Amino acid sequence: MFDLRPYQEPIAQKVFDYMSKNKGKHPLVACPTGSGKTVIASDIIEKALRKWPKTHILVISHVQEILDQDYKSISFHTKRDVGLYSAGLGKRQIHQITVAGIQSIYRTPELFKAYKLIIIDECHLIPPGKNTMYRKFFAGLDNPRYLGLTATPFRLGSGYIYGEEDSLFHDLVYDLTEMHKFNKLIADGYLCNLKTQATDIELDTDNIHMMGGDFDKKEMSKQFDVKHITNKAVQEIITKGKDYKKWLIFAIDIEHAEHIAEELSKNGIPTMVIHSKMEFDRRVVIDSYKSGIFKCMVNVNVLTTGFDDPEIDLIALLRPTKSPVVHVQTIGRGLRIAPNKDHCLILDFAGNTERLGPINDVHVRKPGKAKKGGDPITKKCPECNTVHHPSVKICDYCGYKFEFKTALTAHSGSLEVIAKKTNGWFKVSDVVYSLHEKANSPDMVKVTYQCGLRQFKEYVCIEHKGYAGHKARHWAQYRGVEAESAAQLIKDSQDLKSPNRIQVDTHNKYPVITDFSF
Repeated sequence: MFDLRPYQEPIAQKVFDYMSKNKGKHPLVACPTGSGKTVIASDIIEKALRKWPKTHILVISHVQEILDQDYKSISFHTKRDVGLYSAGLGKRQIHQITVAGIQSIYRTPELFKAYKLIIIDECHLIPPGKNTMYRKFFAGLDNPRYLGLTATPFRLGSGYIYGEEDSLFHDLVYDLTEMHKFNKLIADGYLCNLKTQATDIELDTDNIHMMGGDFDKKEMSKQFDVKHITNKAVQEIITKGKDYKKWLIFAIDIEHAEHIAEELSKNGIPTMVIHSKMEFDRRVVIDSYKSGIFKCMVNVNVLTTGFDDPEIDLIALLRPTKSPVVHVQTIGRGLRIAPNKDHCLILDFAGNTERLGPINDVHVRKPGKAKKGGDPITKKCPECNTVHHPSVKICDYCGYKFEFKTALTAHSGSLEVIAKKTNGWFKVSDVVYSLHEKANSPDMVKVTYQCGLRQFKEYVCIEHKGYAGHKARHWAQYRGVEAESAAQLIKDSQDLKSPNRIQVDTHNKYPVITDFSF
């Protein structure tokens, strides 16, 4: 059996429990990009086959890159014989476990009558309506149980993809995209931190009309694919990206992408364009980018879903959108962790973050429910232009302290009170490291923060195994030290980067340190 991260372990059982208690209903699992959906799918498959050894399992998607990744990952993790059925990939194999493209199978459901468990990867890509390829395929089977995996449990113009009368999925049984869980994945070192920075120029969409629920691409191209705009954006990317290794840029259309790439190349930045109408295999371009031949890739609607390159540390958004899916999926390309990657810089020329919100608290609008007033989706630090959630009190990147004005409304008042009560920020005047020994347990490092007259403590379990050890090593690495033992960590403690402030949850009997500002 392969190793799972702590947050991945309960998912399979949650799915099986739901299916056993809700006959005829289909669950949905939401996990952020980079959190390991294919590993989760592999675990569900492995545990299902241990429970029901003769069960046939089908994994479906309709994007070639996703099918290829799923096939390789499931084969690797389960060590089982996996079939691949996709005309686009040149394979028509049917095994007990089969990964298949919906375009290749929806007309012949009779070939898959034996399959009783179906996993739909990136299921947010399923269009609404009753005449989709997926619904036609399911109609030809004998009441299979299916579940969805996605990083974005919503779609443009129709709200969430579960819980409605005509939804394919009935309930969201496990959600790691919720703000606090998402932030914990970053804090624990499983996802990379994102720094979303406003830019000197921003694409003004006030005069752009809507087409199919999003901004009209032809109008955007006419207004924004202009030489002086492109040149200014490229110069800003080069200036702000000088310390970043691998760039990914999202453009409006093919011509826009080519103009961006041309300007980057003129400035000595090795750049390629990737889009769906390429005359040669886009796999060659992706492999060249991953291997470092190109520093930058300009993308048009290809790498928003299913693309995996952990080394991406700068994303520039030059394509405005009102789609929460496009917004989350594009920025999500920077969430994967990699050695020597402290964060991923997001340069949002398109204003998508201010329009739709942070990707762990995105604004999803249901049809017919236009926004009328309400709280702001983001706010901008006046010192460094970093974009934050409205509830943030201190800028993580420059330390600016926001002023909160009291508003005479129940919502804003209660939000302010809860934030003060449970998550206060304390200025750190001193940090002391000491060895903590406990019988029959590995040594730990006790860290004591002196904050005025108050002290707060935390224990770094550097010698523990599993989640605690992983979290401790991430804690040390983030502060600039590599250590495998408590004694070594104390010895090197003078090299540890110390926080200026700590955020502490003082609501419980024993205060818990929840965040740091350096």
